[in-house]
Amino acid sequence: MKIAIVGAAYTGRAAALYFRDRGYSVSVSTTRQERTTDLAEVANHIVVMKGSDSAAMASLIRDADIVLLSMAGGLGVKDGKPYMDPVAYRDSYVGTADGLIGAISAAPKLRQIIFCSSMNAYGDANGVNPVDENTPANAASPAAQVFLETEKKLAALETDTLKVCNFRTGTIYGPGREHRDELKHIAGKQIPFDGQSDAMLIHRDDVVRAISFAVDHHLSGLYNLFNDIPENKADFFARVAQREGLEPVIWLGVFKGPRGVSNAKLKQAGFSFADPLGKRESEILLA
Repeated sequence: MKIAIVGAAYTGRAAALYFRDRGYSVSVSTTRQERTTDLAEVANHIVVMKGSDSAAMASLIRDADIVLLSMAGGLGVKDGKPYMDPVAYRDSYVGTADGLIGAISAAPKLRQIIFCSSMNAYGDANGVNPVDENTPANAASPAAQVFLETEKKLAALETDTLKVCNFRTGTIYGPGREHRDELKHIAGKQIPFDGQSDAMLIHRDDVVRAISFAVDHHLSGLYNLFNDIPENKADFFARVAQREGLEPVIWLGVFKGPRGVSNAKLKQAGFSFADPLGKRESEILLA
């Protein structure tokens, strides 16, 4: 079996190692030449590319059985500070979907595409509560629109022999990206997001486990992928702040998020979380 992984950073690299250890032939992409030495430890084939480059994409996915899209992008540096470049952000996702569409003939054995999308795709879900995979999104922000457009482009590729699974993931944490790391950049600051929306977090290794579950069970369609933490963002991160001796976040609620979001569909399919309550953030959970 061959899996091609577009984007082998935090989650993608962990997935590459996991599938290589399961006996897959693993191809990965990166946009940075300097990462090839590190990725050689987890992959059989490495392509330095942008996802929108169909020729390079064809080299990556050639004869693949599974394609995993776990890219992230759009973060640049301006005046020494990180910022989100909306053009690069769109190219990282929509451009990659277009690149895959243009290269798909290079993978005649392809049977499944899996995309790690984001819960941001819901926007505020028009204020509906509860929210499940059938709830219409309200993609008010450019980022949410990018995720929705990417999902739609990929879903349109589905056929009787090609499954497409879109995971809307929560905020990913794990070893090297613990809750305190997420918090320390925003502690004591005013941020525009909605503290009353659901926490919606997911351990990196539970993302990889869900990807593997999707492969093993030939999943298609849309699935919410976040664990069972019952708190909203404000309460969860207030608890982390108190534990870590950090100032609490001031949530302005300018950009509203969804509330009462359900992960029942994936659990009903048979998936269970290794870290349902976000308490194993520093642990590696993949056997």
